[in-house]
Amino acid sequence: MMKIKVHRFTDEGLKKWRNLYGEIFLSIDSKVENRRSPGKAIVKGFNENLKKKFFYLKDDTTLIEEVKNSKELNIKNFKNSFEMANEINNALINIEYSEISEDCNLWDWLSMILFEQIFVPEKIGGYMEYRYVLNLDLRFRFRHLIRGPWWTVNQYQNHAKIFTYTKPYEQNDFLEQFIKIQDLREMKTIPEMCMKLYYDEESERSVPGISKGKIGGFPRLRDKIAQFNKIKNLWDMSADEIIKLLPKEFDKYKKK
Repeated sequence: MMKIKVHRFTDEGLKKWRNLYGEIFLSIDSKVENRRSPGKAIVKGFNENLKKKFFYLKDDTTLIEEVKNSKELNIKNFKNSFEMANEINNALINIEYSEISEDCNLWDWLSMILFEQIFVPEKIGGYMEYRYVLNLDLRFRFRHLIRGPWWTVNQYQNHAKIFTYTKPYEQNDFLEQFIKIQDLREMKTIPEMCMKLYYDEESERSVPGISKGKIGGFPRLRDKIAQFNKIKNLWDMSADEIIKLLPKEFDKYKKK
């Protein structure tokens, strides 16, 4: 494990990082036939020249500044996004949410520092810029591979595991489905319900297939929550109380 001080890019540093990843993206894209299935094109596109540029930028201390009131960040080979996000949240715990939530200079510096864990050419299935360069558009801000997992841990603590059990270099499909609905994001009991219904503690991941249209799966839960919201005040109910309202199709996911 290595401990480092948390920094953020200067505006010049942020510009250089975004330009560099723009080069990486274009190099990969020029070799890809199908963006949905890039295959070995990512390995070919991230060539030796781009690797050298990355390490040169990473070593340039003139383009960063220390983040005041932050703790040291513990860096190791994280087994999943939850571990990574938890360490980041601990390092930033003394800073107001409003100060850092939309700080592109911070999140993109973290993206650079952890790039070798979130950009693994032999294993990743996507290379779009929003994964590594924070785009504050609501369609993309939660898809940043550093900020997205951090946000869920910051908001939901251990209940964020259902959204962050995947490898740091993977987008989590459950998070993608959940984050689209503002009411779900703001109702803190919903992640707790998802953990109780769909998280397998033994395998440390969600039950396979439940983020899709499976009977009793998350899309059906989302629909039932919308329905219940019209007739009940779910905001004042506990996760267990709401689970008891669910119809029989959810019974197989309820813990005995």
